[in-house]
Amino acid sequence: MPARYRILVAQLFQETHGFTPVNTPLSAFEIERGRAMLTANAGADSVLGGILRTLKARGCETVPTLAARARPGGRVDDAAYALLREGVLDGARAGGFDAIALCLHGCMQTVGLDSAEADLLAALRALVGPDMPIVAGFDLHAHAVPALLRQLDFASAYKTNPHADAAETGTRVATQLLHMLDTGERPAGVSVLVPMLTRGNDETSQGPLAALHARARAAVQADAALLDVSLFNVNPFIDGEGVGQTVLVYARTADGLAQARTLAAALARDLWEGRDAYVHDLPDIDALLAGHAGTGRKLIVGDFGDRVLAGGPGDSLHALQRALALTPGRIAAIVTDPAALRACEQAGAGALVQLRAGGLYSVDCPPMLVSGRVTALGSGVFRNRGAFMRGATLRLGPYAVLRNERYDLLITQDAVMSQDPGCYLDAGVDLDAVDMIVAKSGYHFKLAFADMGDCACAETPGLTGYHPERLPFDKARPLYPLDSPAYRPQITELRVPQAAPD
Repeated sequence: MPARYRILVAQLFQETHGFTPVNTPLSAFEIERGRAMLTANAGADSVLGGILRTLKARGCETVPTLAARARPGGRVDDAAYALLREGVLDGARAGGFDAIALCLHGCMQTVGLDSAEADLLAALRALVGPDMPIVAGFDLHAHAVPALLRQLDFASAYKTNPHADAAETGTRVATQLLHMLDTGERPAGVSVLVPMLTRGNDETSQGPLAALHARARAAVQADAALLDVSLFNVNPFIDGEGVGQTVLVYARTADGLAQARTLAAALARDLWEGRDAYVHDLPDIDALLAGHAGTGRKLIVGDFGDRVLAGGPGDSLHALQRALALTPGRIAAIVTDPAALRACEQAGAGALVQLRAGGLYSVDCPPMLVSGRVTALGSGVFRNRGAFMRGATLRLGPYAVLRNERYDLLITQDAVMSQDPGCYLDAGVDLDAVDMIVAKSGYHFKLAFADMGDCACAETPGLTGYHPERLPFDKARPLYPLDSPAYRPQITELRVPQAAPD
């Protein structure tokens, strides 16, 4: 009968946009502690959900600490991070467990730290010592610096963008953790930094990343010594040392380290040599609308310059303004504007209002004069309907819906992840009655809205367009395309185990 292990689990998940002026406070996090963490996440389509289900199937005892999730946004307040960090470390200090399994984004920055996860992992490793297995599953947009990876016995990232394999990633890291505990074997990992940014052409189902992932899969399948490959396409809106693409390759044991080094270097060279292929060529909103005219199909527009899922503030109404000027149909749009929301709340449900909304932070996105009847006021959450995080509840917060003959405008206090129709539907917006929907997303909305109409991205102004020359990068440089550094893959060996005990 397999051993019944006690596994400490935790989640700390926020993706930082380091160039927005709006920091992320503690109130932005959904937090569960202790047994509530297990109940809330047992069925989640997330790394944590995959970990929990794998451990339960094996008969392990799960030791819960803290699960904390926030939407992408600015740097996390230091005091907020300190509280969350202590929630995880307090569980570790109690002891009495055999290993640790973590769900991390990998790209959380605080006001004072360029890698919160590296700090957390170093503290955990200091508490439990060098021999206890620690594994983690990551978003593929993690800032996977060696200081982070060296603390882990195994790390693995999503293989898909849009992300459709979060739970599978959790299953993968938990399965490897159980193998380590059962056999005493530890994988041997190497990483390579490629000092470049991708600029939009980085979906994994097509284009250069599809080919690179296929090469990585084939290499692992062809060589029994190899275990896993992760290709980290770092969030391009952070500054810090080691920002760039990271190739992470694990061999099953130290005996396969040479093969891991060879594959990591080859994949890194492929990334670097193809660096100009990772640039997308999106139409502006006017061209997109013109090209779609006359199709008779609903259009769901990815507002690429103001993607809340990339940390944007969600305050741009540029797509709505252009659609009103160029198309005759009805539109569903969303905007973050606390003052406009307060005006609707003060007027009350059913009132006719006229006010200015949007344009708080985003570049070249002025406020818009909007008017209509306040058809809904509320505060709460919404349920995801689409394939990305299906069934999960996400924060909507305080909101109002402003309606007239041309549009339904969802006005929110906080930036809301609108990559799923549930955002609109649970606020009372009838999406069957509109011809165009604006999603503050560039990739994941395609998974959720595909059965409602044609999904397409537009190049729009804002803080999340791929224009690195407009951002104040400093610590990350030299960095392509801002610079043209000479490049040769440099292999970093991570935790290389000793031979397994007899």
